[in-house]
Amino acid sequence: MAKPTLAELRGASRGQVIAPDDADYEAARRVYNGMIDRRPRVVVRAVDTADVMTAINYARENALDLSIRGGSHSVPGLGTND
Repeated sequence: MAKPTLAELRGASRGQVIAPDDADYEAARRVYNGMIDRRPRVVVRAVDTADVMTAINYARENALDLSIRGGSHSVPGLGTND
């Protein structure tokens, strides 16, 4: 079975899906602690439960690490990953 693509993730999400080539990427990946400099493959700004489920499935099916970020205030940077 084929792994879902970024285009498919975007098509299945109501919220914003941000990749490194997108203009919003630098702002989307930034966290409160400026010493943390992580570069995730994709940032999903979920607007509902279905978006969360879609993002989790995408990460699982592509064998990606997954971080959940609520307010981006984790001092050790636990709300993001590379």
